[in-house]
Amino acid sequence: MLNAIVFLIILRAAPVLSSWIPSASNIFVEVATWLEPTNNLLAITEVNGPEGRTRRCRLMASGVDDTDGLELAVAKCGSRGIIDLPHPRYIISRPLDLRLEHSTLNVHGFLTFTDDLDYWKSNHIAFPFQNQSLGLVFHGHHFTLDGHNTGGIDGQGQKWYDDARREGNKYGRPMSLAISHSHDVVIKNWSIIQPQFWASLVAWSRNVLLKNVYVNATSYNPESWEEPDGKSWLQNTDGLDTYNADNVTVENFVYQGGDDCLALKANSTAITFRNITCVGGTGIAIGSLAQYPGVTDIIEDVWIEDVKLLPAPSNQCALFQGLLLKAWGAETHGTPPNGGGGGLGYAHNITFKDIYMEGIIRPIVLQSTLTYLSNVTLSPGNFEWSDLHFRNITAMSKYNRLIWLDCPAQHPCRNFTFRDMHLIPGATDHPELRYVCNNVVLGGKDGLNECHPSDSMLERREDGWPHE
Repeated sequence: MLNAIVFLIILRAAPVLSSWIPSASNIFVEVATWLEPTNNLLAITEVNGPEGRTRRCRLMASGVDDTDGLELAVAKCGSRGIIDLPHPRYIISRPLDLRLEHSTLNVHGFLTFTDDLDYWKSNHIAFPFQNQSLGLVFHGHHFTLDGHNTGGIDGQGQKWYDDARREGNKYGRPMSLAISHSHDVVIKNWSIIQPQFWASLVAWSRNVLLKNVYVNATSYNPESWEEPDGKSWLQNTDGLDTYNADNVTVENFVYQGGDDCLALKANSTAITFRNITCVGGTGIAIGSLAQYPGVTDIIEDVWIEDVKLLPAPSNQCALFQGLLLKAWGAETHGTPPNGGGGGLGYAHNITFKDIYMEGIIRPIVLQSTLTYLSNVTLSPGNFEWSDLHFRNITAMSKYNRLIWLDCPAQHPCRNFTFRDMHLIPGATDHPELRYVCNNVVLGGKDGLNECHPSDSMLERREDGWPHE
């Protein structure tokens, strides 16, 4: 009889009890938190996701150092979870290599690097190409970085610009953001301001989309404003570089800085750039390539369209190049990052369409003798260029130069075509410099009848770049 009464009491109380009895998944979260305690700035909840119930981590900013907190949030919610960073600033004091899988990182403020140069030069994640450095790396698959048009990364780059003035590729400057060994990645509504070095890198990765991205490297040091063109302070502040990357798309990208707006390094294939604005710097770059002796680099299947290249404010970096194709010379002098040469490879099937440039020094340039060492002259290298197509290009140059294609005699450039070219020189004192095509196989249907081999004593400066 007693057992029956107890059963009836439990049965009648069941609706009430069910309101506070935790689910199995809630118990899992509580036990996991007990076994691995969080800090008091990290709140973990469970929410409905597209694939069922999922963890959600909300990290508050400490105001001092948020590196451990971010690392912990990724450990808790970086796999099939959501991570929210709602505060205006999160301080990052050491290098981070974070793994995300089927997850979203919402950054409403800025991941702000500390500016202790001595620390970062001694503590960084090595990137073997050109002996460079990384500060923040994400790797994994099926993840999204969303800045919600209010957040991203602040590299606090001014100290780095001051420290590296007149010195290209200075050792130890970390890249602000790297996507490495990843696939199926989206970066959207994201800003990178004052990057320490290259703003972003996609390496050893595939199926990556960057959409609505803003990058700005500006020197606020008045001393830099006195230097002609300002480049020596802002060099190496590339917007985005790709390296060993396949199927990368960049849409709605705005850049202001002192180097390549977008650059394709070795083994970049199936790349699309669309709706790009570059202010100052050295434009859209294919390269540099063939820097390592005996190593084959490949660039293939590239589509670049709807690009505006505009001059920077007068106290920042001038707009030097527009479309820049650059490969190292045949001999090897020195070691990377500033030395090298003697590599191999080819670039094939590249289209530039609907490009607008103004106030530019060299609108279209192909260089085959690249080196960053002073007092070194290299002969044209062994990198091959073919099937490059230019469609609807408008350029208003500052000086005489419009097109300069300097291809190797042993590997002439082939199947270059030009359609709807509207190029206007800003100077008239040396018209022979306007259209120069060295070792380019041209025919009657390529659309560039004006181009000719160099016939000017002013053709090349001492550093190997063309005179303006």
